Amino acid sequence: MKRTVVMLAAFAAMAFLAAAAQAAVKGEEVFKSRCAMCHSVKGKGGSLGPDLTKISSRLRENDIRMKLENPKKGNPSSMMPSFSTLSKDDMTGLLGYLKNLK
Repeated sequence: MKRTVVMLAAFAAMAFLAAAAQAAVKGEEVFKSRCAMCHSVKGKGGSLGPDLTKISSRLRENDIRMKLENPKKGNPSSMMPSFSTLSKDDMTGLLGYLKNLK
């Protein structure tokens, strides 16, 4: 019985890690297709917007989400478009990618 519980816990942990890795890959893909023309990460990407290499050391996840959904709220002159129409999966992936940039 104990062995079964340990095996189930290990399987659940592996499934969680696999899902997190897939979300990170999805988030990086969204970033490359929707954000990298203006923003850079680790020296790759555009220069119109700020470098996001360490974005999560400056902003919490909720603050990043707010900037994605309504960039003009904090900066009325921002040229960044709203990403409020991203699908839930794309937004979750993008936030997962950005919150790991420290």
